[in-house]
Amino acid sequence: MSALDPIESYRESYVLRSQSDAAENTVKRHVRHLRKFNSWLQDRGKDITDDIEVENDLLRFRRWMKRRGAGTKCPACETIADPFEADCPDCGADVAEGEPVGYSEGTIKNAIGAISKFFQIQRPEDPNPVDQWETTGSDGKWSITTEKKRATREGVFYLEPDEVERLVEAADGFRDKLIIRMLVSTGMRRSELISLRLRDVEPSQKRIRIYERKNDEYRKLGFRSDKLARHLRMWIDHHRTQEYGADESDYLFPPDGKGDSDHLGETVVRDIVVEAAERAGIQDDYGTDAMGRTQHLVTPHALRATFAVQCAKNNIPAPMVKEALGHHSLNVTDIYTSVIDDDAADMIRRDGPSF
Repeated sequence: MSALDPIESYRESYVLRSQSDAAENTVKRHVRHLRKFNSWLQDRGKDITDDIEVENDLLRFRRWMKRRGAGTKCPACETIADPFEADCPDCGADVAEGEPVGYSEGTIKNAIGAISKFFQIQRPEDPNPVDQWETTGSDGKWSITTEKKRATREGVFYLEPDEVERLVEAADGFRDKLIIRMLVSTGMRRSELISLRLRDVEPSQKRIRIYERKNDEYRKLGFRSDKLARHLRMWIDHHRTQEYGADESDYLFPPDGKGDSDHLGETVVRDIVVEAAERAGIQDDYGTDAMGRTQHLVTPHALRATFAVQCAKNNIPAPMVKEALGHHSLNVTDIYTSVIDDDAADMIRRDGPSF
């Protein structure tokens, strides 16, 4: 392989920067996605070192991944052939008339993430097409991806304020209502929520600290909601003490007695949101995943998107929101200063959505 291969160079740079055992597995997945993206580009007369356009390249690749990126099912033996090959690797049959096979949304998201990371490391001076897709302009104005049809996975699915309130009301019990309010009022990931320790939460200051394991740093979150601050205080002082395992756990949400974890599980959080949405009459499905499981629209991730969209509607600059979400923006490097971190938390606490 050529020493000038940009994808191999990316692999080496990624491992060198990360300096962890897990980096090798992560970058292997990245390289696989990047090579597929490069092959797709080369079929169109470009490669990964060229200017990558949002509409003509990134979004078309995303649609291609969804429709046929995984390959083509051989009509003779049903083996999945590589999408860039004309013949079945098992029986040698022509697969031109075979059924196209697409990737799941999760895999597509990982592929887009790999492209974004490639630009951050290998092409830091060039516009990152993934960031251009989400934001436009150095002042952090938001693009109108949120104006696409809300009930599809092509746009950004989010809830309106009245739907959020219906979701909270339909949740079962104080803990579940609090979890939903936290997710939608801060934009945190469910993995971040279940990893919160008591020392990370300051209800009176409307501030939460999120530990980011990959860089061994804390990200500060602010929130605006007085109701959330009150309910957090009530949870810590009273309701939490009655939960299973609370005495032995220093996590904000102790385990529910299922499994060996010392905090609540991600699946539990997902079920809380999905089931509350069904009871509230706002749940919808958009198909099944590769395992045949129903894919729901109202999930913890949808609450994260709701937070971001409402911040945008409240005119909070996109780089500030992306900092709160723990994402990279067009003009923000991998290393964020404590000043930007504090500004983001303060602005969210003052002007963020309040549910």
